[in-house]
Amino acid sequence: MHMNSGVITQLQKGSKTAFKLLYDEYYEMLLYVCLQYISNREDAKEVVQDAFIKLWVNRANVNESANIRNFLYTIAKNNCLNILKKQEVVALGTDELLGREIHHQYEAMHRLSFDSIEFKELQEKIDEAIQKLPEHSRVVFKLSRFDHLKNKEIALKLNVTEKTVEAHMTKAIKLLKSELSPYLSLTLFFTDFFS
Repeated sequence: MHMNSGVITQLQKGSKTAFKLLYDEYYEMLLYVCLQYISNREDAKEVVQDAFIKLWVNRANVNESANIRNFLYTIAKNNCLNILKKQEVVALGTDELLGREIHHQYEAMHRLSFDSIEFKELQEKIDEAIQKLPEHSRVVFKLSRFDHLKNKEIALKLNVTEKTVEAHMTKAIKLLKSELSPYLSLTLFFTDFFS
């Protein structure tokens, strides 16, 4: 959905409801972007959380949905670049090959332009692809990727074995990769998200 000016105005006034709407709108896509470059999910989640904290702190300075989107993605991108730079320095001291690989990730993210990406269209395609999944695979995938539950937690919640959870995740990822392949090559968002 496209944020209307009323939501932005409410955010500027300190509305937590407006903030939650923006969080729901942008969180998943921000996480997708970060996971492409930062393989550690906890680090990626911290990057995204930090972007939203900074949005809240600077809420009076944003005045339109595109401005908010660019603000969030710029903060997330800069945080990812900082993490990659630190990883590169550490890796170069112990593993030159890994250091070079991290450097390539850094350069790729540095070139990434958020203005050139049709996030709304991409989000719609992702949602459509997830809806096409068989029910059990869809439930498992959402619990894993959107609720951030581990396989063991999903197994307990659904009263199935961890092996069953793994089988559903494998099936979901295979189907989503197939469904979204025309978009994956353009966005480069999903390598780690679907791994």
